[in-house]
Order: sequence, then structure tokens, then C-alpha cells
Amino acid sequence: MRNNQHKKRNKADGENLRTEYAAISAKLNQLPSFRFALVGFYVAAFGVIAVAQQPTKLNFIILFGLTLVVWLVDLRTRGLLMTISNRGMKIEKKYWRSNGWISQITEGESPRVKMLFWNLLLPRWASHSLGFDLLFLGAIAYSMFRFLENV
Repeated sequence: MRNNQHKKRNKADGENLRTEYAAISAKLNQLPSFRFALVGFYVAAFGVIAVAQQPTKLNFIILFGLTLVVWLVDLRTRGLLMTISNRGMKIEKKYWRSNGWISQITEGESPRVKMLFWNLLLPRWASHSLGFDLLFLGAIAYSMFRFLENV
């Protein structure tokens, strides 16, 4: 009797893990799309503000504030991605004893990319997050410079 209950619990736990893993996989597909859409709208808004015919200090204050808000949202989304990825890797390694796709993209080898005629080994630090950080830092520097220039 006790052994039968144990088997039912293990089966339920396995089903729960599969359901959780499916939800994790879905979120790992949705969150990067959200990040790129957010940055795309941000770049469009930056362009509208930056090319104003007669920019005022208010334009650059708005740009500075918008940059900070969007950057914070991106950092939060990045944190969610890391938390969800870690849980997915834990399911793969601890419960399924495998290296699934989440482990592969998170801890795998540095990818090779083709650039013109060369196959380059891309360093692990070269990421979308670094590109977004540089974009936001550049926008903050630009808005501060233009604000001080208009004083």
C-alpha cells in the first residue's frame, strides 16, 4: 500500500516537472521577444526626440528619464531570464540528469559566428545584454551632453 502511494507521488511529481519545464520553455521564448520589442520602441522614441528641429532642455530630460526607465525594465527582464533559466537547468540536471537545451544555451561552448569570410569564436562576454547596456549608457551620455550644451 505504502509503495503504491510512493509510485503515485513520483508520477505526479514527474508530471508537475514536465508542466513546469514547458512553462519555463515558453517564458524563455517570450521574454527575449519582449526585450527586443522594448529596445526597438526605445530606439524609435530616441530618434524622434534626438532629431527635434529645435530641441529644448526638456527634450533631453525626457530622453534621460526614458532611458533610465527602459534600462530598469530591461534589467528586471534580464533578471527574470536568469532566474527562469536556472530553474530550467536545475530540472534538467537534478531531476532528469541530462544536459537539455536550456543548459546548452546557458552554459554551452562559445558559439562560432560567420562574419564575411571568417568563422569567429564569439567570446562569452559578447552578448545582447552588453549591447543593450552600451546603448543605454551612450544615450545617457548623449542626453547629458546635449542638456549641458543647451545651458
